[in-house]
Amino acid sequence: MRLRRLQIESFKNLKDLDIDFDEASPFTVLVGENGAGKSNLIEALTLIFRNIDLDVDAPFSYEIEYHCRDRTVRVYAKEGRVPRFWASEPRQRDMHELSRKTFMSEDSEGRPNYRPAFIFGYYSGPNQRLADLYEKHRERFYTWIIKARNKRSSHVQDANSLRRLFYAQNLHGQFALLAFFVSSGEGAERDREFLREHLQIEGLDSVLFALKRPPWKGNSGDSRFWNAEGEVRDFLSRLYEAALMPVRMSRRMPVDLTKTPSIENLYLFLPGADALKRVYQTYSDQYAFFTALESTHLSKLLGEVRTRVRMTPAGGGGPVTYRDLSEGEQQLLLVLGLLKFTARDEALFLLDEPDTHLNPAWSTQYLDFLSHFIQLRSRNDSCHIVMTTHDPLVFSGLERSQVRIFRRGTDGIAICDVPDQDPRGMGVAAILTSDLFRLRTTLDKETQEDLDRQRVLAMSNMSPEVRRELGELNKKLSGKGFSHTVRDPLYELFLKAWTEREDPEWREAVQLSPTDITNRERLAATIVAELRNSI
Repeated sequence: MRLRRLQIESFKNLKDLDIDFDEASPFTVLVGENGAGKSNLIEALTLIFRNIDLDVDAPFSYEIEYHCRDRTVRVYAKEGRVPRFWASEPRQRDMHELSRKTFMSEDSEGRPNYRPAFIFGYYSGPNQRLADLYEKHRERFYTWIIKARNKRSSHVQDANSLRRLFYAQNLHGQFALLAFFVSSGEGAERDREFLREHLQIEGLDSVLFALKRPPWKGNSGDSRFWNAEGEVRDFLSRLYEAALMPVRMSRRMPVDLTKTPSIENLYLFLPGADALKRVYQTYSDQYAFFTALESTHLSKLLGEVRTRVRMTPAGGGGPVTYRDLSEGEQQLLLVLGLLKFTARDEALFLLDEPDTHLNPAWSTQYLDFLSHFIQLRSRNDSCHIVMTTHDPLVFSGLERSQVRIFRRGTDGIAICDVPDQDPRGMGVAAILTSDLFRLRTTLDKETQEDLDRQRVLAMSNMSPEVRRELGELNKKLSGKGFSHTVRDPLYELFLKAWTEREDPEWREAVQLSPTDITNRERLAATIVAELRNSI
C-alpha cells in the first residue's frame, strides 16, 4: 500500500489541495505550524477509506490514487455521491473502471484486492475527534464477536474484516507487548532481540488478567464469565485453562466520586511466557491473538492487565510492570506491534504526533525503528506511514520528497509545499531556521534581543551613552561565547548596511513568514552585490 496522489476539493481548511506522495518511500512526514491542516489531512484520509468500507456516499469531493497489491488504483468521488473506481492489473499500465462489487472483492484468503486490508489511526493527545471516525467499525466488530458462533452471519469468515479501520489506544500497547512473546522462530527471536537492545526488556515474567462482572447481563453463555459468548468466551476459556489457580472474589471498585459498589472479580494468573503460548496456540497469527486480547476490553469484562517483564542488567534488572514503562516506550510498542502483526497485509498507518513522549535519542531513531519492522513484512511496499510531528529530530534523516510542509495562507486555507532542500544533512539548527519551521533564530529570546541590540549599537555613532551600553552588552555576551570583534572588514560593512535597511519587524518575529524569508534573502543578495561593485 503506497499513496501516490490526493486531491481534495473542500474539507475544513483543505481547499483545492493537491498533494503528491513519494511512492518509493514508506514514510510521509507532515510538518508545520499548529492549525495548519496536518491533522485535517489525517482525518480526510480516514474519512475517504471509512466511507468506502461502510458503503456510504463520499464525505467530500476528492480524487485519490494509490498502489496496492501490484495494482494502481484510482478513486474519484463527488460529495454526497457514490465513488467511482479504476484500476490497472498487475504488470499492466492501462486502467479500466471497476464496479463497486469488484472493487470490494477479496481473494481466497479474505484479503481485499483493490484496497488496504487495514487503516490504523492513532493520536497521542486527549482529543477524540479522530477516534470518533473509527467508532462505526469498532461497533460492527464488537457486535459480531460477542455473538455465539451459531448466531453469526455465515458470510463473515474473519472478524477483522469487519474492522478494516482500527483506532489504536494506549491500552493496545500492552496487548502488543504480550503478543511479542507468544511466537517462535527466527523472526520472533529477532523481534525479541530488538526489545532487549532498545527497550532493555529481557523477557516476560508473568501476566495477571483481572476480570470484572460486566454491566450487561447474558443468558446462555459461559457462566464462569458471567454468561459471555462469542470470541471473548472462547478466549477466556483458553485463558482459564492455562491460568494458575483462578481466584474469584469481590472488591469495592469506584464508579464515580460517590459510588464504590462491591463488584465480583475473577483473577487469571499466567506464571510466564509458556502459559501465554498455550493460549496462543489456537490462533492463526499474532494479530488474531491481539484482537482476541482486545475482545475482553471491548466486552467490558477487563478490569486491568498487570504485565510484568524482566529487564536486562542495562535496564536495571529485575521485574517491572507495563505501567512502569515510560509513555514513550508504551507508544513505541503500540506502533511497532501493529506493524509486526499485519506483516502479511496491505496497511495504511495514519499517526498524529506519535512521537510526543520520545527522548532525543529515540526521536533520531524513530523512523529507523519503524523501518526495522517494515523490512520484516512480506513485501516492503505493503505499508505506508503518514505521520505528523513537530520534532525536527524525527525526520532529520529524510529526503525532501518524504516531507510535506503545511502552512496557512492569509485566508486561513492550508498550503502544502515540498521543502526547499533535503532535511538529511542539514542538522537540527538549520532545519529550524529553514522553510520547514521558519524560525528566525534558534537562540532564546533574551539572548537574541541582546545580539540584535549589540549589532544596532555597534553601527551607531559612539556617544558616551552608546559606548557604556555597548560595553555592558559585550561583557554580558562574551560570557555566553559571543564576541563583538569583527575581523573581516567586508562583513562589518555588510552588517552595517543590513542594520540600516532591515525591516524592524523582522527582529520582533519569532517565526518568519515565507514573504519575510524571501525579502531577507533579496536584501542580503542586494547588499552583497553592492559590496562587490564597490571593491
